[in-house]
Amino acid sequence: MIDFVWRKTRAVCLFPFSIMRERKWLFALIFLGACEVFSPVSGQAQSFSDMGLFYFTGSHRPIQNRGGLFREYMTGNGLGDGIKAGPVQLRPFLGISEVYTDNVFKRDTNTKSDFLTTIAPGMQAFMPFGGGKHSVLLDYRAAQFLYAKFTENNALAQDALGHVSLNYPGGLAIDLQGGHVEGFDPRGSEVDTQQRDITKWNVNQFLGQIEFTGQKAGIRLRTNFDDLNYTNNGQAAPRDRNSASANLSVSVAVTHSTRALLGVRIVNNDYNTNKQQNSFGYGAYTGFSLAPTRQLSGEFNIGYQVLNFDHAPIDEDSARGQALLARGLSLGSEQRTFFYMRGNLSWNPTSRLSFNIRPFSNINQSAVQGTSTFKRIGVDVYGKQSFTERLALRENFYYANDNFNTNRTDDRFRFRIGPEYRTVKWLGFRLDYIFEKRSSNIANFDYNSNTIMLSIQGII
Repeated sequence: MIDFVWRKTRAVCLFPFSIMRERKWLFALIFLGACEVFSPVSGQAQSFSDMGLFYFTGSHRPIQNRGGLFREYMTGNGLGDGIKAGPVQLRPFLGISEVYTDNVFKRDTNTKSDFLTTIAPGMQAFMPFGGGKHSVLLDYRAAQFLYAKFTENNALAQDALGHVSLNYPGGLAIDLQGGHVEGFDPRGSEVDTQQRDITKWNVNQFLGQIEFTGQKAGIRLRTNFDDLNYTNNGQAAPRDRNSASANLSVSVAVTHSTRALLGVRIVNNDYNTNKQQNSFGYGAYTGFSLAPTRQLSGEFNIGYQVLNFDHAPIDEDSARGQALLARGLSLGSEQRTFFYMRGNLSWNPTSRLSFNIRPFSNINQSAVQGTSTFKRIGVDVYGKQSFTERLALRENFYYANDNFNTNRTDDRFRFRIGPEYRTVKWLGFRLDYIFEKRSSNIANFDYNSNTIMLSIQGII
């Protein structure tokens, strides 16, 4: 019975895309034209993608909302208050996409094409209290990935979390967030094991922040804990771990909208089985933050970091080294140092043109393909040009250089562009072209792919 209902539901969801595949565009044009005439949008339309609604990004990485560290309530720009249930505001949402890609396994040779259907439901429950200064947010969202031919790529990604936000007089703010995430390593990502079955994992997370912002100075303490567990492809032993970090920064007002920052950060990784990967890292950074203005806002940090391993690396020719390699475990690594960078800057040159720029640089632990760490540096740039209150063009450019401790070096590119159209305040469409490429000094890691995606997103 359940299977029958699921098949019927999927058939209904896929009906618009069967029309698209047969190139019956006339109905869609008539529908959009009718919406334009009979259902005008009042006020500046907000893209649903701004709110982290839809998971699929072209190299689907369903783990965190891109807009910030903490999950926020979807509100503003004419969306209303959702469904009222006493003091609680409920907001259900749904995204559906039909995708075609010419390189489903992200490989350089023997490439295969496939169609993908993504169904992404979700629900938020938001309750303000304390006169609206405090709030509790419960958020659940999922994404079911269904491939037409290569069903071994099918996956269900989902997360459930809660966010408590407390804002007190005088500039004191406390944020607490915790939850459970189930995801997978995307095809072609830096940690893709290139096996036939996609590598899946789950993580329990906690994120806390206490921040005081005064007129002349401020201080912020942020802590994070992740319990990461892999569930298939034999990845549990080499990669399961607990990670804890803390970040302390102080700020001093330089102008009415600019603050200088100085901070320190520490991180500790404790592997369940692969003890040679246990590490402790530390670093210091400086930077600035910009209070929201008409054109500029955000924060930028740059500094230096050190990653020390608890155990000295083991010679691969020794008996113990051979035993570790036979079990798929790491031999360890020498101390790694690199400069640290993190930014999240928003620029709005005009009322209809906006950019979000996110540079990054960090040391990451991998424990895949015989590696222990990789250094990453790159930038993620988002742009949006609004033409009308309904129609906009979105672009995304991503570049990262991954330098592994095994002398493997990858350059990864992603370019995404496409229009979005909002018919009524609760329904929107996007059409995207996505190009991805990885150039590596190890030939079997090279690939490029072309993807076309049509998505429908609705929110109450």
